[in-house]
Amino acid sequence: MPEAREAAESLRASLLRIDKSILSLIAARMNIADVLGEVKKESGMSVYDPSREITVANILAEEAAKLGVNPGLAKEIYFMVARETRCRQLYCPETIRIAVYGYGGMGSMLASMLARAGCWVAITGRDMEKARGVAANIGAKAMEPEYALDWADMVIYAVPTDALLKLLGEHRRLYRESMLITDISSVKAPVARRVRELFSEEGPEYASLHPLFGPLSCPAGESVAVVPLRLQRWRGRLDSLLQGLGLVPVYVDAETHDKAMAVNQVLHHMVYELYSRAAERLAERLGVEPAVLKELVTWSLKQTMSVASRLENLREVVLEIRRLNPYSREALEALREALETLETTRGLGGGDNH
Repeated sequence: MPEAREAAESLRASLLRIDKSILSLIAARMNIADVLGEVKKESGMSVYDPSREITVANILAEEAAKLGVNPGLAKEIYFMVARETRCRQLYCPETIRIAVYGYGGMGSMLASMLARAGCWVAITGRDMEKARGVAANIGAKAMEPEYALDWADMVIYAVPTDALLKLLGEHRRLYRESMLITDISSVKAPVARRVRELFSEEGPEYASLHPLFGPLSCPAGESVAVVPLRLQRWRGRLDSLLQGLGLVPVYVDAETHDKAMAVNQVLHHMVYELYSRAAERLAERLGVEPAVLKELVTWSLKQTMSVASRLENLREVVLEIRRLNPYSREALEALREALETLETTRGLGGGDNH
């Protein structure tokens, strides 16, 4: 036994040396990636090149198979390293002053990303103490709303849709024709109506954005919907900014956006909520103890429960999206029809099982 323990410790020491060597190689890769990031910035290249990443991942998977290594593991490691690489290469394509109105999870994340890229960023909002806290954490500045709007070339409203609609009216007198106004609302129909009411042809330009991701440490490589409500002069500049941030713009009109989100967001939220409610009722009806349910949970259910829990923590946002999306009733009706179809066309065990 002592000999076996000594052999195991020796082998573990060898593994640790190899692991350290792997880290050294990753560090060397990051150094080269940093230089490549400067080249991308100078030439205006996109931070994120999905086709190249897929090509490289496939090459590494083939090489892994030759070496007797799981190709899936090789791809997983590569994509993790590639994401970190993207996050180190962020750049602001021009000297641009961006005011972020809001200091919640999404507002803080976007402000941090912009500051890391080298944009000039100011955090503002009704609660300046919160604004100053976020600004200090990300190395930006905090400004009172009137000063921030006077200072900024671009404004990003990271607030709930109801608050956004009010703020656009309150701040209208502060906007300049040369500015770009944006928001990150998940529903676009009410925003489009408000912009039509407030802005004339000579007013500032407006693009309603929808980041198709939640607060991430770095979302480079993710997509963002762009609804160009009034976007001409700023179109190229906005594209360049998103490219420098490694984000993929998906241009769409407000109606198409809300229809797609009724399917991909509203219905999605409803299904998770229904599962949570139905699971609680069924467990009570069948007399299954919570402890037993916790012990017998499947891997896929763990993922479902994680998402359901996150949505519950964002319940106010979820309910606002459901209330404002003009196609929520159609989503609910489709869910009802699907349940009826499940009952009538799928074989269901029934009767008394006792």
